Amino acid sequence: MTTAHYAPLKKKTLLTVLSLTLVALIASHQSYSVFAQQTTTPPASTSQPAASLFTPDGQVLSEVPDQIILTAIPPRLGDNGDLKAKPGEKIQTLVRIRNSSDRALPVNSLIRDFIIGEDGKTPIQVGSDVSNRWSLASWVTISPEIQTIQPRQTAQVSVLISVPEDALPGGHYAMILHEPSQSTNNRGGNPETDPQSVVAQRVGTLVYFMVEGPINEEAFVRNLQLPNLTEYGPVPFKFTVENVSDIHIKPNITMEISNLFGKKVDTIVLDQMNVFPYVSRDYQGQWDRVWGFGRYQARVVMSYGAQGRVALATTSFWLIPYRLLMAIGVGVMALLTVIMLVRRHLIHRQQDERSKIEALEKRLAEIEGTPTQETQPPTDFET
Repeated sequence: MTTAHYAPLKKKTLLTVLSLTLVALIASHQSYSVFAQQTTTPPASTSQPAASLFTPDGQVLSEVPDQIILTAIPPRLGDNGDLKAKPGEKIQTLVRIRNSSDRALPVNSLIRDFIIGEDGKTPIQVGSDVSNRWSLASWVTISPEIQTIQPRQTAQVSVLISVPEDALPGGHYAMILHEPSQSTNNRGGNPETDPQSVVAQRVGTLVYFMVEGPINEEAFVRNLQLPNLTEYGPVPFKFTVENVSDIHIKPNITMEISNLFGKKVDTIVLDQMNVFPYVSRDYQGQWDRVWGFGRYQARVVMSYGAQGRVALATTSFWLIPYRLLMAIGVGVMALLTVIMLVRRHLIHRQQDERSKIEALEKRLAEIEGTPTQETQPPTDFET
């Protein structure tokens, strides 16, 4: 009687223990997840970054708090070649400034030359005493230089470009910068006693201007590099565009991939980016093909300039899943070895069986006996 009730009680207890263990595991997993989220999620910041200056491709150069937000419109002016004039002419255009804060801001506007950094894309402001082949700031007059922009409003700045008679044909570049007046107080504090209350935010428009005339346009694709041997994709690549033109270019670049038989298997279109005069800019990307077999050719085709010039670069590479092929080869060799061993075993077995049969037949013949002399046939007559 006791034994009959013991087994069900033991099963019930076991199920209860398993259930409690499962609940504890689930609870600990949820607690760990919550803890991980709490530890990995950064605390909310009281101020988010805002752009202070844009690169030629609209990238942020530095960050400042967003209690005061200015936006330069557009970030680039004339980069498509529509801002141009002949020597001795004047041209007028405008840019805009957006005040996204909740109070009126006094804003200073100024014009500066810039050069491109070693990375080929970052504009670096230079002083007014620097003159070079590509200078534009000394030709530009902006008005007004100081104005107050009301909350959530957009103001305009007139830009007058006076081209000298002896201006060299080609590209000339400057940046129009806007910044809140240094007397602007961010939190209502005293700027002299509270340095954090003054926000020195700068935003800018990069101006691309072209002086008309005989302009040299020439660019090259240098150092096209891909891995010589790749097991599987994607296959990375990189190259450099060197611009030795009198003006910036914004080339259209594609990479064509052809197989061993010269058939085009893929075309990669790269993003358009400005390349300034006598500046080199790096490009990189990848061919997203995962599996391939054999030798491939990569061909960069770059078209640029108003004259539709073309620059080319070609290299070759191998895409072979060599470790997979080695594994397959080892497997095939192992299979062939097994087949040969089985076949040899079967042949030896047949030979052994044949030898045994021959030996048995010989032994049987010896037991039954064989005649040693032939029986003579009877004669036709008797003596």
